[in-house]
Amino acid sequence: MKIVFQISLTVFMLLSIHGVVSGQGFKGTLIAGLNASQIDEDDWAGYDKFGLTVGGRLSYTNFSAFDIALEMLYSQRGAAEKLGAKEPEKNIKLNYFEIPVLISLRDWSIDNGRYYRVRAEAGLSYGFLAGAETPRYDTELFRKHDISWILGGGYQFSSRFGVALRFTSSMRRLYPDPVLQANILKSYFFTFRSEFYF
Repeated sequence: MKIVFQISLTVFMLLSIHGVVSGQGFKGTLIAGLNASQIDEDDWAGYDKFGLTVGGRLSYTNFSAFDIALEMLYSQRGAAEKLGAKEPEKNIKLNYFEIPVLISLRDWSIDNGRYYRVRAEAGLSYGFLAGAETPRYDTELFRKHDISWILGGGYQFSSRFGVALRFTSSMRRLYPDPVLQANILKSYFFTFRSEFYF
């Protein structure tokens, strides 16, 4: 619980300082969206596990062509045998707190650089496993720490609202199987989200 409190407090602090530092090139963003995820080596196929992603983003935007951003997210991911499967044995539920660090290239300036209509971004993300639910595996054995790479893009409709699509893939496997004596289960997912800028 301590790590949950620390991450939540950090998100709050990052978003709260926006009013103080906005004149210095920082911009805050609230994020809410949906993950469509799957896991390799679980004998299921397809992005059939849906989950929420919510959190915040703090971007440094003083550069004309790109910005640097730190995000803090709560992210539900995992896998399901098929779309809409509700039985526990047909689901792997993984809940993460994620801290992505991203570089974004921006284009299509509006109002002399007040904001940019489109962006492409790439980066790395650290994930802390806050909870796991599945009868198929020993949930105590899932690795608590995950490192992922991210590719994505966004479209800003106005100075206050935009959407983004990204792909995230783990760089290491999530589960050290004691029977196979090997690391298995690689997680990856698509995210579609709304972004509210202030």
